[in-house]
Amino acid sequence: MCGMKILACLALCLLAGCATTPLPEEGEPLVGAIVQRLSLAKDIAWAKWADGLPIRDAEREEAVLAKVEARAIASGMNETSARRFFRAQIEASCREQELWLKRWKAGESLPAGEPPSLGALRERVDRRTSLLLAEWAASESSPPPPDAVRARLIEQGFSPSAAAAASGGWTMPSAW
Repeated sequence: MCGMKILACLALCLLAGCATTPLPEEGEPLVGAIVQRLSLAKDIAWAKWADGLPIRDAEREEAVLAKVEARAIASGMNETSARRFFRAQIEASCREQELWLKRWKAGESLPAGEPPSLGALRERVDRRTSLLLAEWAASESSPPPPDAVRARLIEQGFSPSAAAAASGGWTMPSAW
């Protein structure tokens, strides 16, 4: 059974245009942090759906990027690279949210219960953004290959579009 799952993941990865480059163990914390942040996309989409809000929020996105830049500067990192990396993470989240909205508009059931508070979700995103920034900086000596990151995100259940966005714009600290 496990072998079938591996074959299915490999087939999905090949269909999505991913190489099968294994993810180095050193890259696991970074990918884990990307997964943690991106895993909030469904709840964010649900909260926005319930409140009738659009997926894109340029003001919020700019505020997140400004905080990332400030933290990068304070940590001695390149703020332009940090902005590019996090712009890709925001794009990935938006793509995942858009996918959920399409599903719900097409008749797929909404999650059970009440939608979460967008304010509370944004606090969680901010905490995960801090963690992701730290993991991104720590990957300086051994950045994972973008194709392996993309494959791992697809394996975790994220859409190929979101996975491609999250692993795109990939300028690791070692490239500074």
